[in-house]
Amino acid sequence: MGKEVKTKKADRISDLPDSILTHILSFLSTKEAVRTSILSTRWRYLFALLPNLHFDLEDVLRRKNFNSYAASVENFMSFVDRMLFLYNTTIVDKFRLKCRSMIDSNRFYGWISAAVHRGVKHLDLNIYLDKFITLPDVLFTCRTLVSLKVDKDFVLDVPRGVVHLPNLNTLHLESVKFLNDDSIKNLLSGCSNLEDMVLKQCYMENISKFNISHQLLKRLTIDYLYDGYHCWLMIDTPNLAYFKYLDSIKARYSIENLQSLVKADIYIFKTNYTVQDGATTLFGGICNVPSLILWVTSLELLLSCKPLPVFATLVKLKIPCYDLCREYSYIRGGKGLETLLSSLPALEKLEFSQEVLCFLPANVPSCLLYKLKAIKITNFTDEKHCIGKAKYFLENGGALQKLTILTAPDVSAEKQLKISNVLSASPRESKQLCVLIV
Repeated sequence: MGKEVKTKKADRISDLPDSILTHILSFLSTKEAVRTSILSTRWRYLFALLPNLHFDLEDVLRRKNFNSYAASVENFMSFVDRMLFLYNTTIVDKFRLKCRSMIDSNRFYGWISAAVHRGVKHLDLNIYLDKFITLPDVLFTCRTLVSLKVDKDFVLDVPRGVVHLPNLNTLHLESVKFLNDDSIKNLLSGCSNLEDMVLKQCYMENISKFNISHQLLKRLTIDYLYDGYHCWLMIDTPNLAYFKYLDSIKARYSIENLQSLVKADIYIFKTNYTVQDGATTLFGGICNVPSLILWVTSLELLLSCKPLPVFATLVKLKIPCYDLCREYSYIRGGKGLETLLSSLPALEKLEFSQEVLCFLPANVPSCLLYKLKAIKITNFTDEKHCIGKAKYFLENGGALQKLTILTAPDVSAEKQLKISNVLSASPRESKQLCVLIV
C-alpha cells in the first residue's frame, strides 16, 4: 500500500497583492489591523500600509478598570507614536483621533503635524481637554486636506493671511470657541474650494460680527451658537443651495446673495427677547427658496414679521411638529398656517400637522385654488373641526391630485373608517383627486 502524500494547503489570501490586503484590513480597527502582523511574515508589515488610521482612547478605557487607566493611556500614546512616526512612508487618507484630558497637548500637536506631513485628506478630531487649546498652525496650510471635522475644546484664533487650504471641501466645527470677529472671516478666506460647512454649538462670547462670506459654499448648517444673541450674523453666499438654521434669533442679520438657495430648514428657538426685526430680515433673506422646512416656533415668528414676506417661488413646504404643536399653534392671536398660505402663490406640495391650521380662510388662498397638487396632514383625528379642515381642501383644491391623511396614534381603525366615509361623501373640486388615510 503506497504512502499517502500530504499536500500543504495553499494560502490564497496571502497571495493577494498588497493593495487588496490593505483594503481588507481597512475594515478593521487600527489596533485589530496591527494584530494581523503575527499571522505570518507576509502579514508582518502590511498594517503599515494602511491609509486610514483611527485612534480612540475612549474605546480603550471602556475595557479597563480605573486602576489601569494611567498605563492604558501611556500604551495608547506609544501606539499612536509608533503608527505615525515609525511607519511613516504611507500616505494617510483618513485620520481620526478621539481622546480626553490625559493626553499631553504637545504630543497631540506632534500627531497632527505627522498626519499633515503624510498628506492627510480627511481629518476628524474629537478631543476633551481640561482647557481650550489652539489648533496647530501647520493644520492651516495643509494642501491635501479635503475634509476637516473638529469637535470640542479648541480655540479658533486665525491670523489674517495664514490659512491656505486649497482642497478643503467640508468643514465641520463643533463646540469650538471663536476668539474674535476675524476668526471665521480669516479662515474662510483661505478655503477657496469650500462647499459644505457645519457650525454646531460653537462659542461666540466675544463676537460682535460673525461674517460668513464665501463664493462657492453650497451647504451651510448653523446649529446653535452659544452666547451669540448680541452678534451681527452676516451671510453672503451666492452659490448656497442648502441652508439649515437651528438657533435663536440674533440681534441683527445681513442676508445677501442667496439667489441659488434650493432648500432651507429653519428651527428657531423661542426666547424672551424682542426678535421681530431680526426675524423679518432672516425670513426676507430666504424668501426665494423653492423648498422649506419650517418648524412650529419658526412659523410663529414668521407670522410676526411686518410686512409678512412673500415666498413667490416656494413650491414645497413642510411644517414638522410633535408635542410642541398645542403649545405654540394658537399663540399670536390665533394665527396659523392659514395666514401664511396667502403669501405662497406658487405652492404645490404641503405637509403639516393639523393643529397649525387654526382657522379656515374665508378668502381661499390662490395656491389652493390653482397650484396645490399634494397635501399631507398629520396627527389627524375624527373630531369635527379636524374633519372640517380636510373637507375645506377637498372643496377648494382645484389642482389637488393627492390628499394624504396620517391619523394620530390613538385613532382606531374604526375611527379611520369613519373619517374615510365622511370624506368620501364630501364634494370635491378636483376630479383627479386621490384620498389616502393611514
